[in-house]
Amino acid sequence: MKKIIFLLLTLILINSSFSQNIIRKGYLGIKAMEVNDSIYVAKNLNIKYGILVVEVMENSTAENLKIEPEDIIIKINRNEIKNIQALRAITSSLKEKDKIEISVIRNNQEIKLSGLVAPLPYEKSDNYEVIYDEIKFKDGYIRLIINKPFGTGKFKSIFFIQGYTCFSMDNLGMHPYGQLIDGLCKKGYVVIRVEKPGMGDNTNTDACNEIDYFTEVEAFATAYEKLKTYQFIDIENRFIFGHSIGGFEAPMLAGKYGTKGVIVYGIALKSWFEYMIEMFRFQNILAEFDYVKNENFIKEIIPLLYDFLIKKIPPAILYENQNYRKLLEEWFEYNGNEQLWGRHYKYWQQIQELNMPEIWKGVQSKVLVIKGEADFQAFSNDDHKEIENIVNYYNPGNAKFILVPNIDHSFAKAKTPEESYKNSQISGYVYKNFNYIIIDILDEWINSLDKK
Repeated sequence: MKKIIFLLLTLILINSSFSQNIIRKGYLGIKAMEVNDSIYVAKNLNIKYGILVVEVMENSTAENLKIEPEDIIIKINRNEIKNIQALRAITSSLKEKDKIEISVIRNNQEIKLSGLVAPLPYEKSDNYEVIYDEIKFKDGYIRLIINKPFGTGKFKSIFFIQGYTCFSMDNLGMHPYGQLIDGLCKKGYVVIRVEKPGMGDNTNTDACNEIDYFTEVEAFATAYEKLKTYQFIDIENRFIFGHSIGGFEAPMLAGKYGTKGVIVYGIALKSWFEYMIEMFRFQNILAEFDYVKNENFIKEIIPLLYDFLIKKIPPAILYENQNYRKLLEEWFEYNGNEQLWGRHYKYWQQIQELNMPEIWKGVQSKVLVIKGEADFQAFSNDDHKEIENIVNYYNPGNAKFILVPNIDHSFAKAKTPEESYKNSQISGYVYKNFNYIIIDILDEWINSLDKK
């Protein structure tokens, strides 16, 4: 099957309410695929590499440069584009109004097209405002994206903290986060999301996969404090919602900076060392591992987890151990540098340092702990229930735990962890099967606090 890359985004109206130091990312705006042998033969090409343009999007750099479908991109700014990875590498660094020159093969002739880079389209909605703002962070700037209901006055707000992965929170579309934010804003809430350092439009910030956990928390904290400057946000009705590892960060912010309520969904309570052991034991069986073989695997991986998380040995040194090498590559997604599971190794070692019961003790606000029955990533009902117990032990009556049926870690419909695991193998499933019950649960709980 031919592999097609989609560089698609929707057009939006720019909100210019705030001055900007951030320059918008560039937008090439094509559907494309790598040149393969059949294309090479069909077009009688003199070269065997390049990117075939399948479609050109409106208001894009490609449209402005008059690139046409069936053109083959071979160079951008004199850099050869031999595959999709090369295309992504060079276009990811482009900014609005950068000068650009693209060489294409058209009718077996090389043509050079030059102009200025068009901006990545901004989000827009007919149902609410979408505001693009920024915060100063260290030596650079981080992008805030705010969904605000139409109208004047002060609104309740939800500061959303995403999970651990490094991806842009801009133009979420039908991503589960996008559907969640859209639904909450339609309920009348201001919803604030923040790009992690190195993602999206951010300027002069370290790459997401190179920063540690505490730097990420600091970035979210800086953004959270920014909320005090918006006239349309009711400061007495701010809420923090943390999903997955964002649920570790949410109580850290709440304990230090205050909030009316903390909501966490699909998280853990035990140390990361303990969680990882339980995760392998639980998830591998879902993947139909043999029980005995899996237990032998657990015994094999525990020493590696101990050396990495408890003794804090860097992966490069662990990799020198022949017993660890294959495990690091296959189970830790070790890239040969400093990243495991897509993040810098110190990110995980610092999570191991967290004393979550102590962090939850410091939360004085109301707390809602939610777990989907079908969640196979954050699989422990007991951990979620224990957070309720801890909060209520130190601040009686403040916490509530809800176990929600027919929903999984990605807010998608599923009845069991087994079903959710199988659904996760289906491309696009979580986009098409969002369970809107999560929005009603959040709305009902937040509104219930007004009655007390």
